[in-house]
Amino acid sequence: MEKRKVTFRIRRFNPKKDSQPYYQEYEVEVVKGMTILEALQFIKDNIDPTLSFRAFCRSAICGSCSVKINGYPKLACKTQVFGELEVYKTDILTIEPIDNMEVIRDLIVNWDSAIEKMEKMRPYLIPDPEVVPKTLDEECKVYPNELKKFDRFTDCILCTTCYSVCGIVKVDSNYGGPFPLARVYRFAVDPRDALKKERAKIGYTFDMWNCVRCEKCADVCPKHVAPVNGIMKLRGLSIDIGLKNNPGARHVAAFYKSLLESGMLNEVLLPLRTKGIKGVLENLPMGIKMILKGKAHSPIMKPIAEHEGLRKVMKAAMEVE
Repeated sequence: MEKRKVTFRIRRFNPKKDSQPYYQEYEVEVVKGMTILEALQFIKDNIDPTLSFRAFCRSAICGSCSVKINGYPKLACKTQVFGELEVYKTDILTIEPIDNMEVIRDLIVNWDSAIEKMEKMRPYLIPDPEVVPKTLDEECKVYPNELKKFDRFTDCILCTTCYSVCGIVKVDSNYGGPFPLARVYRFAVDPRDALKKERAKIGYTFDMWNCVRCEKCADVCPKHVAPVNGIMKLRGLSIDIGLKNNPGARHVAAFYKSLLESGMLNEVLLPLRTKGIKGVLENLPMGIKMILKGKAHSPIMKPIAEHEGLRKVMKAAMEVE
């Protein structure tokens, strides 16, 4: 069986005795097929019993073992050591706790801030009495076309990996975060739920429009849930129920109107349509620079040659949604 000597550079921190985190190295002979979690367990059992990390199911179901491996968050139980050595072309792997949450000790973080925020959003089924039978003697059917709308989001295992990489979580304490907002959407389109689209108001309250669509949450999700897709759809539901008087909704409407008018994005009118006169004044210095450099187009744009075809595609897409 193939073996390699690997140096694990692990970030250590015990708030009861350490003034700041530090890195400690452990050399381990790793056999092919060994996971990061198995390597951590080997270190704890054979080299340093004080090393602390969290692990429960060891089957990529509970999500408790999420750590950063060379700066990228992954589930330790699902990630093989040899695979990481191949990716980074090295024999040294740096293991750190995930970001955006308080470190309790070594690789263990405190999930409370993320989970408490999620609990405030009521991400559980509130039965619609007109749909859900009062007794267990009758079934409450969810048909495949209905399930398809939220099935992907039921795969979330609450590992908080998406939460740890979110830049908006870092700067906006009121922002709900990727996985909690995606769960709000999951129940908003569940036909058994009593609140349905009204749940979009919860997303609005927790700053869902502040998501910048960087898609990091989709990139790191070990279950390929892509929470950002849920957030985008939740935004759409908020517009459906009339929450249109905000910069985010107006920005979407401005994009849509531009494409309907000409098939092109009218960047000159975008600030006016999104933020009104305030938006024009805010963007005026940049606008003047673009005019002087010959980069600003006329606010009156001629439709593209394929404009009618595009309008038909947009109409069909809206009917599908």
